[in-house]
Parts: sequence; C-alpha cells; structure tokens
Amino acid sequence: MNATKICIIADQVYKSGGIERVLSHRINHWIKDGYEVHLITSENEGRSPYFFYDLRLVRHDLAGGFDKSISLLSPLNLKLAYRYFFKLRAAIKNINPDVIVMTNYNYDYYFLPLIAADTHCIKEYHSSFSQKTNAIDRLKKYYTKFYDTHVFLSKEEAYLHSLNGSVVIPNPVVMSDDSPCELTKRRKVIMTAGRIVAIKGFERLLASWSTIASKYPDWRLEIYGDGEHTYIQSLQALIDHHDIAANTAIYPSSPDIISKMLDSRIYAMSSLSECFPMVLLEAMQSRMAIVAFDCPTGPRNILNNKKTGILVENHHISDFSRSLEKLMTRTDLAQTLADNGCLEVRQYDAKAVMKKWNTLIDETCFS
Repeated sequence: MNATKICIIADQVYKSGGIERVLSHRINHWIKDGYEVHLITSENEGRSPYFFYDLRLVRHDLAGGFDKSISLLSPLNLKLAYRYFFKLRAAIKNINPDVIVMTNYNYDYYFLPLIAADTHCIKEYHSSFSQKTNAIDRLKKYYTKFYDTHVFLSKEEAYLHSLNGSVVIPNPVVMSDDSPCELTKRRKVIMTAGRIVAIKGFERLLASWSTIASKYPDWRLEIYGDGEHTYIQSLQALIDHHDIAANTAIYPSSPDIISKMLDSRIYAMSSLSECFPMVLLEAMQSRMAIVAFDCPTGPRNILNNKKTGILVENHHISDFSRSLEKLMTRTDLAQTLADNGCLEVRQYDAKAVMKKWNTLIDETCFS
C-alpha cells in the first residue's frame, strides 16, 4: 500500500518564527510515522530552512517573487500571481496529494479551490480572530467555504470563527526527558523571543522594565528575534531613551532558543495579539516563571492565571511591571508557577498532539 501523501503549502520556512518551528515538528513526525510529505513554498527563494527538517521531505520552492512592500493587488504582483497560478497547479498535479494543508493567506489560499477542488483541503489558523471588515477580510471569510476542514489552535478561536468542519488541535511541544534546573541556579534574566514586529508589543515590555530596572542592576532583559532593521533601531532608541541599555539587549534569533530559556528565570510576553503562541509552551517546558498580557486570545488559553503564570490585564503597563518585580523578588512564587507550568505543558506533548493530526488525516483519506 502506498504511503498517504500530505502536501503542505506555506510562504517560507527560512525564518525563525513559531509557525516555522511548528511545521518542522509536525512534518518530521509525519515522515517518521510513514507519511509522504511535500512542502510547497512561494517565497523561500532557495534559502535553507531555519529549523531542521527530515531529509525525506520533498520540497517545492515555486519562487513567486512577489513584492511584499506593495499591495498584493498591485499590477506587478497580479502579473506575478498569474504566472504563479500555473506553477502551483503544475506542482499539485505532479504531487497528486491525498490531502492538502494550507497554512497562509497568500495567493495560494485563493487559488487552491480552483486547482484542487477534488482533493480534501484543510485550512489551519495561526493568527487570532479579527473583527476587521475590510474587503480583504471579507474575501478571506468568503473563501473559507471552499475548505473542507478548519483546524484551530484553541476552542476559543474555533468558537469565534464559527465555521463548519472545525477541529481543535493545539501546537505540539517536543518534550525532553531531562528535568530543567531550579530557577535559583539560572541567570537573573527576563527574556522574550519572537519576530521583532509591532504586534509583539516590545515597546510595552521596555516601558514596564524601565520602571524597575534601576532597582535591580543584577538583572537583565534579553530580547531574541529578527525583524526589520528600522524597527529594531526604534526599539534600541527606546532602550536608550529609558536609560536601560546597561541591562537590556536585543539579540538575533537562535535556532536553539530552548537553551536560552533553560538558563533564564522569567519569560515575559507583551504581545498585542497572539493565537496560541508556541513560545509560551516552550517557556513552560523550560520551567520558567511567566508573565503575559491577557491579549486576544492565546495566553489565556494556555496559562492558568496565578497557577502556571501571571496574566496581566491588557495594556496595564504598571501591573505588568509589578508582576515582573514580584517574580524577581519572590523566588518561591516564581518556582511554584514554573513547576506547575512544566507539569501542565505535558498535555501538548508532540506524540499526543500528532495522534490527533494523524487521526484527522487518516479519516480524511479513508472515510
């Protein structure tokens, strides 16, 4: 019997984001479980993946060449999209997949129903629900009816979208057999990680940290991530403005971010919006004490407030500062939250999560 063919469509895998990390976990598990996996990308441009992928993964880099600095509806991008349509159609015809998983909202999202109407198509959602009603958002919503199954990361996101054929499957975490060391054996570091973009709310984190940093010169704030140079410069200017450069730093992303977490005490999430942040699961796995703004909708679907972390009312900068300070000074509380989180995160073990994905794929292909 031939292996089930899964085709995943993504924009790229060379960046260091949470979606890219999740895809690497899932693809590697699928291949290990005997599935034949193909990955179609439109913007990878021949670059190597940031995270490790099983060498048996079949990659199709279609090189759309789109200019993201201008509208996707611009004459240039529409001309490129016309060419890309035929590239995508040829690739899918050549692969002849049993099931297709769509991860983005690029041109692929709109083209796929025209190309693979007879193939079961799954749309997965990695961004939090939006109430926006502009033309693009209405078009996205209209096209949901052409997808057979919709995979959400939390029950709340599934409820907010209210689509037929919805399934809830959280992000997976690859658990380690090693037990992370206690917080007192680690550096006095507050850390955060992610794409250096405005939606991550790093300005809020810097504002919170600036009110207490001078009181604790033996503590540091470390930010890990990649982003636009001008935006990183603006954050650096804020660091200088708040006079916290002596104990605050921005570092490039690390493929082994877990090792940074294992040597840091507190994880701080200041995002304006998160769906189901992989990085929070990794912080829990690393036995860190966590503070997060209760932004829509991810953190509250992962953290149990005052049990596995501290959820701060969104936009309340002063409360965020006080929560950081509480965990910095009350080691017993920080350790209790870290211990509880480390136990709680086991429900997201990759083996258990991938069983749900495998069941979905198998039922789709053999029903």
